[in-house]
Parts: sequence; structure tokens; C-alpha cells
Amino acid sequence: MKLVDPTLNLFTYTLKQGLGVGEPETHKIYRKFLNSLSAKLIHHKLNVSFTPEKKQEFLAVDKVKEADLKFRGNLGNYQVEGRYRRWNYTDNYQLLFSGYVLDAKYSIDKVIILIESLQHLIPKLPKIENLGQTWMLSGWLEFGTDVEAEDLAKRAYKCLFVKDGFPQASGEFLGAKVFEFWGDKIEDNLQLLVILYPDDAACKEWAKDFYLNWLDLLCFRHKIIWAYENSLLLKERLVRNYNQIVAMRNTSRLNLQKLREAMGKLSDFTIDLNYLEFQYSTINVNLEKYQDKLAEIQAKARQTDDLKFLQDFYDIANKKYPKQIKKDIDNFRPCLEVLQSLTDTIRGTVEIRKAESDRTFQTVVGIVGVGLATGGTVASASANYKAEIEANPAINTAINTLFPLFEAGSGLRIIMGFSILSGVAASLLTWIIIALWARIVRR
Repeated sequence: MKLVDPTLNLFTYTLKQGLGVGEPETHKIYRKFLNSLSAKLIHHKLNVSFTPEKKQEFLAVDKVKEADLKFRGNLGNYQVEGRYRRWNYTDNYQLLFSGYVLDAKYSIDKVIILIESLQHLIPKLPKIENLGQTWMLSGWLEFGTDVEAEDLAKRAYKCLFVKDGFPQASGEFLGAKVFEFWGDKIEDNLQLLVILYPDDAACKEWAKDFYLNWLDLLCFRHKIIWAYENSLLLKERLVRNYNQIVAMRNTSRLNLQKLREAMGKLSDFTIDLNYLEFQYSTINVNLEKYQDKLAEIQAKARQTDDLKFLQDFYDIANKKYPKQIKKDIDNFRPCLEVLQSLTDTIRGTVEIRKAESDRTFQTVVGIVGVGLATGGTVASASANYKAEIEANPAINTAINTLFPLFEAGSGLRIIMGFSILSGVAASLLTWIIIALWARIVRR
């Protein structure tokens, strides 16, 4: 079996604004990522057709909707050419990596080695909201059996994903054999398409008339899966928060800090439920776009082509994803009503606890104030009664206990001690009066 003009593509999609990540921050990170691509090519000693003006255009993600960076040179034992082509779409950045060898025929073993070499040029995406990736290996078969074609597809999958796998679907496009892999389950947001065309004309027809359609179609697919995966994470978080909040329903046993923590979890629950509804809307919108784009591709394709594998994804996703998320939303809605009622209870408890805390603080300040005022008044008056105070055994014993370091008979000791004792007694009496009055009022 020989594959002519083997080409490895990678379609990647990055959301401009993710949960908790604003567009200005994403733009800054993505621009830095694009700037690193030319350095990667230079590292592998590939020629880059990049003037300073072209570079600025490539990096101007916010101003220039579409731009590319082309390269060529020797990579391993191959004379390769390719490009990084980027688009600024409505809500996401799209990047297509394409590496290929022209006018060359390779056996399966050499194609796998070529894939390994081209992988070194694959960009490592920045750590922001990545919607998903699709690999595409293509070329045209000079000769080869269906068994050999499937063997090439399985070996390409193992090379790219470092594990064995079998095509979950197959079909025909422009007369080409198509093998589709999506990992262990359809929810995995990684995909491999192996498209083996019957001749060079079919390859050129795809490049001329179809690759932008596929770029959009794959974007819609990845958005659907991305939204569904987010819905699973949100559901898990909603269940966890709900259980934690319900565990706090006995507010009488919670301190002020725990009550505030419960209020925070209630807020998180409401926000996550809104996000879940957003994922539901995202899936429905992109299912519609996917179906429209697929109909556009089918209208342009050959009548003998079999694109059922693309329709199958729509049928599975349309049947499962919206229904499941809608059911989750309907299940959590009553929970929200219960939690909102609990929120009112907790909010009221927080306010009562806060008011009680403020009142207690004010009472303490008042009691201390009475003691200080009494002590100051007594200090002013006691200077004229030093002898009488010292002659009182009970008062004198208390003063000696409080101020053992002062010299016996010292006027300062007597005045200070009697003032403090008077202040403490006044504070204690004030506290007793306040406590008795509170009890009388409660009756």
C-alpha cells in the first residue's frame, strides 16, 4: 500500500471568554502562544516566510480576522511544507495546523514515522478554555486494500493517542475511505479522522471547496461536547453544594462564620444552576448549526458519498444531551426553591446573630464605661478620706491583695485600689441590673 502526498492536520478551538476568564486575559495569553510558533519552527531549522509586517498581522488577533504562518524545510528525512492558519471567530479562536509532503509516496511504516516527525511541530495549546481538537490524516491511495487502509488508520491513532483503538465509525467522502475515532467514548473531546482519497483530484477538491466547511462543522461538534462535559461538572458541583447546604439547615447550632459560609454556598448553587441552563442553550444552538453545516456539505458532496458517520453524531447528541441536561435543570429547580427558603432563614439568623453580637458589644462597652466613670469619680473624692478607707479592714485587705508591691500606707496604693474596687463594683451592679431587666422584659 502507498499513500501519496500524506498530510497531517490539527483543528483546534479556544474559547475567547471562559468561566472566570475574561476576553482581555484570554487574548493576551493566546497572542503569546501565537508568538511562540515561529520560534518552534526556527528551532527545527525550518524556513519561515514571515516578514515583520506579516508577523504583526498574524499576532493581531483582535484586528485581523484571518492570517497564517507558512513554513518549509527538512524535518527528519522528509522535505515538508505546511502552515499555521488562524481565525478570529465570533466567540472563539481557531487554529489549523497543516504539515504535508508533496509528490511523495510512502508505505504505512513511513507514514507513521512522518506523523511522529510532524508531531514535533504541533503547538501545545495555552492553559485556557480549549473547546476541543480534531486530528486529520489524509492523502490519496495509489493502491491498497481496505484492510490495509484500516490498519493505517489504527496505527495512526496509536501514534497520536499512544494507545490501541478501533474506528467507531466509517464512511465515504469525495470517493475517499473515512475512518473516525473519538477515544473511549463519544464524550471525549478529541477526534481523529483518517481520509484516504482515491486520487489527487479528490484531495485538491477538498482543499479548494470543503476545508472551511469542515472547520466550522468540527467547531460546532466540539462546542456541543464541551458544553455537555461542563454540564456534568456543574451537576456534580450542584449536588455536592446542595448536600452541604442541607446539612447546615439547623441554623441554631451554627456560629456566625458557618452561617456566612452557608450563604456563600447558596450563592454558588444559584450561579451554577444558571451556568447549567447556559450549557443547555449552547448545545441546542450548536446542534442546529451542526445540522445546517452538514446539510451544506452533503449538498456539495458526491451522490455516492456516505456521510452517515457525521449524521450519527448529531443523532446521538441530539437525542441524549439536551434531554439529560433539561432533566437535571428540572430536578434542581425545586431544590433552588427549598434553598431560597433556607436562604431567608439563614439570612435572618445571620442578622439576628449580628444584632445580638452588636448589642452584647455595646452592653460591655456601657458596663466598662460605668466602671471607669465610677472609678474616676471615686479617685477624685477618696483623697480626702485616705485614713477612713485604710481603717476599714475589708477594704484594706482587698487593696493589699490587689497591690502587694506598693508600700503599705502609701496614699497612691489606697486611692488607686479603692477606685478600682469601686469601678468593678459599679460594673458588676450594672451588669446585674441589665440581666434582671432583660429577664423581666422576656416575661
